[in-house]
Amino acid sequence: MRRDMKNIIKTDFKRALKGAKFPLAIILMFFVWEFNSKRFADSQDVLYLFVHVWGRSITPLLAMIVTSTVYVTSYCEDTENHFLRCSIQRVGIRKYVISKIIVVFCTSFLVVILGSIIFVIWQCHELPLVSSDSITVENFKSESCFGWLLPENTELYMGVQIFLDGLYCASMSVLSLALSTFVRDSYAVYAFPFLLNYFFIFLFSRIAVKYPMLYMEEIYNSATKTYTDDPVLLIAYALFVTVVFCGISGMIMLKKIEGEYR
Repeated sequence: MRRDMKNIIKTDFKRALKGAKFPLAIILMFFVWEFNSKRFADSQDVLYLFVHVWGRSITPLLAMIVTSTVYVTSYCEDTENHFLRCSIQRVGIRKYVISKIIVVFCTSFLVVILGSIIFVIWQCHELPLVSSDSITVENFKSESCFGWLLPENTELYMGVQIFLDGLYCASMSVLSLALSTFVRDSYAVYAFPFLLNYFFIFLFSRIAVKYPMLYMEEIYNSATKTYTDDPVLLIAYALFVTVVFCGISGMIMLKKIEGEYR
């Protein structure tokens, strides 16, 4: 049974990674960073760009759209190509859903990670990673629970935030995959991560004032002011929320597909 599951996941990964979609999404992720960085032309270091391009522009929203282009539409494509029933009969509904969730999450996560790292490396050719009189260090060292990493371990400080950005976008991709079982339009699915983000902001807007850890951007933020002084709690809670999103997505897909094919 484990071998069957591995083969299913392997097949989905091959399907997701072959062709131009995956490398193109990484390139697009880089350009999302790069184009939005142009409004911060007077940046003194890469750290300043890294924090402000994500936090003060539409970069997160565009990133969610970019990550959805790799494999989020796979269910719609299976339906449109009349391949869904054949797949379910061959592997079963549960394995089909698990494989899709894993592959969508991993590919979306990797697009954010790789695209962001390429941007940082590219900017390091023109700017210092962190300047000796960095405004960003001065502003956020005492505000973030990971501020103790600055300036000596700036790479790790940025790495933590890139990891959280990856979780954020991958979670929205997985939820979009689940919602695609209702819409079944490949082009419409690309807008789901964007819409889901605003849905959660609206849903928790009032209560998040008192409990900021319910605000989506706070859950996955470690670079600026954080809702807690405990870095372990911040990472653990972000992972917990991500697991919840994946679990909910899996249940939605499972119930929807079971209702249609059983």
